[in-house]
Amino acid sequence: MKININYTVEVDEQMIGQYMEDCRIENETIREFVKSHMIASGIGVIEDTLHNNGFSHARVDLIG
Repeated sequence: MKININYTVEVDEQMIGQYMEDCRIENETIREFVKSHMIASGIGVIEDTLHNNGFSHARVDLIG
C-alpha cells in the first residue's frame, strides 16, 4: 500500500540555522535539513511501533 502524506511545518529559521552551524552542517539548506529529519523521524516512529509489537521493523520504505 502506498500512502501519500503532505503537511506543512513552521520552524524558527534562526534557531535551526544556529543548530546547523553548531553541528557544522553545510551541505543542506534549512528546508532540506528539516524535511530529511521529519521524514526520518516519521519512518522511525512507525518502524519502532511495529517492532515493539512483534512485527518486522523493516516494512516501511520511502518512495520518491
